[in-house]
Amino acid sequence: MLTPNKKYGLIIGLVVFALLIFWAILILKPKKMNSESSATTQSTAQSQVALANTALSTSGQQKLVPGPMPTLAPSLRGTEIDCPLKVDSKGQLVLTIGIRNCFDYFLSSLGEKTEAQLITDIRQYLTTTLPSTALPYALKLLDQYIAFRHAQTQPAMQVKTQTADSLQATVTSLKNLRLKYFTPVESEVFFGGEEAYDQYSINLIRINADKSLSEDQKAAKIAALMDQLPPALADSMRPLMQYAELQKLTKAIQSRGGSPEELHQMRASLVGPEAAVRLDKLDVENANWQQQLNSYLKARAQLKASVSDEVNRQEAIETLRNQTFSSPEDRIRAQTYEAMRDSGDNRIF
Repeated sequence: MLTPNKKYGLIIGLVVFALLIFWAILILKPKKMNSESSATTQSTAQSQVALANTALSTSGQQKLVPGPMPTLAPSLRGTEIDCPLKVDSKGQLVLTIGIRNCFDYFLSSLGEKTEAQLITDIRQYLTTTLPSTALPYALKLLDQYIAFRHAQTQPAMQVKTQTADSLQATVTSLKNLRLKYFTPVESEVFFGGEEAYDQYSINLIRINADKSLSEDQKAAKIAALMDQLPPALADSMRPLMQYAELQKLTKAIQSRGGSPEELHQMRASLVGPEAAVRLDKLDVENANWQQQLNSYLKARAQLKASVSDEVNRQEAIETLRNQTFSSPEDRIRAQTYEAMRDSGDNRIF
């Protein structure tokens, strides 16, 4: 029978072996990866040109032929170029967030290449993948975006404090700055989602700082705040935001000795009555688990103190664990707490 130290040694050995294999694969295949990178880049260009040609076919305009693509920075090689550019049936560029994503994709490798080199890469990509009717507007937007980025990094725009008022002032200044370089429509398309999330975050700070509100009232206001977000942003962020606020408000209620009814009402306001019921049930299950775990750890400690032979002691603990926990998952979870307890960590979560 393996002792715990031998078990851990075996596990560590397997992990190291796996890492060595992975390292060897990376070392032995650089040329193939580079060729795959070139293939991915060329494939992306062909796809972009195909989309443009589909739009142009209905207007009788001359179709595009894929040209040479820019050489990507090392960190981007092997990735698919994030440039979902669109043109309409007249060959005009359609204003979408994909244009900004395209610029940011290349500019994310700043440091590996100079800004001038990256701007050249973007221009080359746009020239290769867009029809001549769409190219001027795309290049104009690129120039505006670069100028905005330069203005954005000036010291006056840096956030010095983290109060709601100071953040609001910064967000307002940033929005005004964007309008110096973009039309209102362009600014909304490029930055609307970002601005909506910034405003949500500021309003969230104000709600949580309002001591006149109960946890239930805060939950209701936060839920309403989430509903005001753009649908796409709300759908992607809602689970994470709800979890963060649930944790915060639950801790606040529990720290002041709030009742289970208060906890349920707060949850119902934030995530809905059905989810609140499920969370209540989970509370009961967790309480039962913690009681069971505490009893087990106490009995285990007694075995460790009373059984001197290590082999017999480990067998007795394993028998106790199997008798206490019916599922393999619970036994593994219990072993995690055993290791924590043996290292002096008495937390239970």
